[in-house]
Parts: sequence; structure tokens; C-alpha cells
Amino acid sequence: HGVLKVRTSEEKARALKLKELEKIDSYNKLVKSFEEKREKENGQYDDQSLAVSKLVLVENPEYYTIWNYRRNVMNQFKEKGTSDIQQVYQNELKFIEECIQRYTKSYWIWYHRKWVTVRLDDCDWDRELKLCSKLLNLDLRNFHCWSYRRFVLENSKIPLEDEFKYTTSKIEQNFSNYSAWHQRSSILPKIYPEPEKLLEKVLEEFELVRSAVFTEPKDSSSWIYHKWLVATLKSIPNSNYIDVLKNELEQINELIEMEPNCKCNIKKILKFFFFTGPIYITLLLKIEIGGYDKNELKETIQELIKLDNDHINYYKHLETTI
Repeated sequence: HGVLKVRTSEEKARALKLKELEKIDSYNKLVKSFEEKREKENGQYDDQSLAVSKLVLVENPEYYTIWNYRRNVMNQFKEKGTSDIQQVYQNELKFIEECIQRYTKSYWIWYHRKWVTVRLDDCDWDRELKLCSKLLNLDLRNFHCWSYRRFVLENSKIPLEDEFKYTTSKIEQNFSNYSAWHQRSSILPKIYPEPEKLLEKVLEEFELVRSAVFTEPKDSSSWIYHKWLVATLKSIPNSNYIDVLKNELEQINELIEMEPNCKCNIKKILKFFFFTGPIYITLLLKIEIGGYDKNELKETIQELIKLDNDHINYYKHLETTI
């Protein structure tokens, strides 16, 4: 009398199970309704085609067949000369955004948004970029969003210099942001197409990545970017890259001396991140620079084989290049 009844764990389990079954039944009815609609229309779509299919996607955005179906519907609307086709696209963008808020890592949702935006007469690319920034503030490693961000940059007139500054802010926020490093590598050569300017910027980037590896020496993201810098430096004519690599080698050796755990924990690093860590990087630099004792290099390779036996064949191949 007046006392709230507390359900037992069994009662809670039964209630949850019943609720789940009801949800499944409701979803199956939506799918059946969609399939019946698709069969009856026989390729001749109307406004209800979008309405009925939308109900299914609200519950399950991974039903990629229905995203394909919606594209077919809109293509037919356009072929028939539907006067408000641009409004149809705008409505679709709003729906996609609602889905993205709940399912931020669905391949089908992001692909569908790309498909819609390029069909708009005047897509608001600035807004699309702001949407990416908002989502990346919630999850900085959402590679779906980073990929879409690159798509926006490719299809808009947004200055790449602004995007470069954005990657800097994200990296400074968290050095372990692999996607931000990758974004940086994809736009740097586009901002600086002239070899002289690119060389100058690459040398500056070594300073940034050095700060990252000294701060988080066990993180793979900055080491991978370091490898990209080395490869880019080598491709630039008259870069005197051997001298630069010698300096990098000294810096990394200094890091190993300062952080002995980098060497002690290299097995854990290699277990999860192939081709990362200071021992491997120093080996590559020495091979690239040349002039180092071959026996010393082979001893390093044997050490790597012991620590990372999963990639023994690669290390043996590397040994043949010495």
C-alpha cells in the first residue's frame, strides 16, 4: 500500500526480454510493409516510397539495400523532372543528419550523404565541415567522419591552410590522433606543391613530430607520420636528406636513452603496431643513410625478430637489403 514494488532480477530480465521481442516484432512489421510496398510499385515510385523506407532506416540504418532503394527513388524523381527535387535532396540531408547523430560510424549513412551533397545545386560545404568538427569533438578518432571531411575539402573551396591549422589543433589536443596525422599528410603536398616550400615545411614537421614522440614515445601515430616525412623528404630533389636523417637518428637515440622503457616495452608496441617504435625507426634510418656496420644492423634485425616473431619474413627480407 503506497510502497513501490522493487522488481527482482528475474522480473527485470523477463521484462527486458518482452520489450526486446516487442521491438523485434515491430521492426519486422516495418520491413514487411516496406517489402510489400516495393513489390506493388514495381519500380514506379512515389512520395510514400521514401516515407515507408525511412521508417525502417530509423530503426536499422545498416539495411544498406534500402539506402540503395532511396537513391533509385530520387533518381527516378529527377528523370521525371520533379520540380522540387532540390527540396527532396535537402530533406534527405536532414534525415541523414538525424541518423548520423545516433549512428556515427555507419558506412552506408556516410556514403549516402556524399551521394546527396554532390547533387545539390548549391551545397553548403561550410556547414558540412562544421558538422564534421562537431562530431569529431565527440569522437576524435571517427575515421568515417575524417574521410567525409576529406570529401568535403575536395568538393569545396575551403582553404586547405585552414584545414592544416585544424589538424594542428587536433594533434595538440591528443598526439594519438592517427586520423589527424593522416589528414595532415594528405593535404601538406597540396598546400606546398613547389619542392622548395615543401622541403621547408617538412623540416618544420620534423620538429612537431619530435615533440609528439618525446611526449608519447609508445604511441604509433606519430612514428607512422615520421616514416611518411622521411619518405617525402627523400622524394624532394636536392633535399640533402641524408644529413637530415642523421640528425633524426641522433634525436631518436637520445629518446631511447631518456626513455629506456621504450626499448623494454617494444615487444608490446610491436605486438599491436607493426613497423613502429624507436628500434625499428632507427634501423630504417641507418639503412637509408648507409655506412653503418652491417653486423650491427643484422644484430638489430635479430633483436626485432625475437620481439616481433609474427613478422619474421619481413625482417629477413629487410636483412637482404643491407
